[in-house]
Amino acid sequence: MSIAVFAAKNNTILTIKSADQADISVVLDGKRFSPNDNSVMIQGLENGSHYVKVYRAMNNGIFNVFGRRYELVYDAAVSMKNNRHLFITIERNGRVSMMENKIKKGYVQNDDRWYDAGNGYDYNRDGQWGDYDNHEAYARGMDDREFDNVLKQIDKEWLESNKLKSALQIVKANTVSAAQVKELLLLFSFENNKLELSKQAYASTVDKKNYDMVFDVFSFNNSKTELSRYIRNYR
Repeated sequence: MSIAVFAAKNNTILTIKSADQADISVVLDGKRFSPNDNSVMIQGLENGSHYVKVYRAMNNGIFNVFGRRYELVYDAAVSMKNNRHLFITIERNGRVSMMENKIKKGYVQNDDRWYDAGNGYDYNRDGQWGDYDNHEAYARGMDDREFDNVLKQIDKEWLESNKLKSALQIVKANTVSAAQVKELLLLFSFENNKLELSKQAYASTVDKKNYDMVFDVFSFNNSKTELSRYIRNYR
């Protein structure tokens, strides 16, 4: 049994664990936390609803970035209460279980199966803006070096259908800039593939106000019209 001490302000904690011991990356309200382990604990959260995405490392998959493959295993809003510690477990079969404990007098007791001091973060001090957030000025797209590697790997795909699968995996698992979306689209020849990718990438684009530049890659006006309609109806 381990004991951690936290400040009284915003004394709300979220712990997420993958039961199969696979490394996870968590995006909480637009901030990415990547402990290189199968669990992460984040403290200092406000009461109310928080949006959580959990990506789990996988041994096989359609895309590889620097030797790591990920799949999105959880994508939902959770309700956090003051002086509560919410535990989320991603089971081996993909199911999700939750448990909530009360934090007493600024202390929280943690079963060693859950808690690792090296995986503890403070939401206000730690993490990186790495997934779409309304505060676009603070959000960034993919690292330039990582993105260049992504472009090279996608371009190696022989079939355009495989290129599309790889590109869709990337934009679902990462944030991108509008300029990066445009570069991805320039790898494709077929208009319908460009349109599909541009739609799916919009949700992960950190600078949506610059998305106009994406329209330049289309050859037909009906594609531009369809993308404009999609963006207008996006929620």
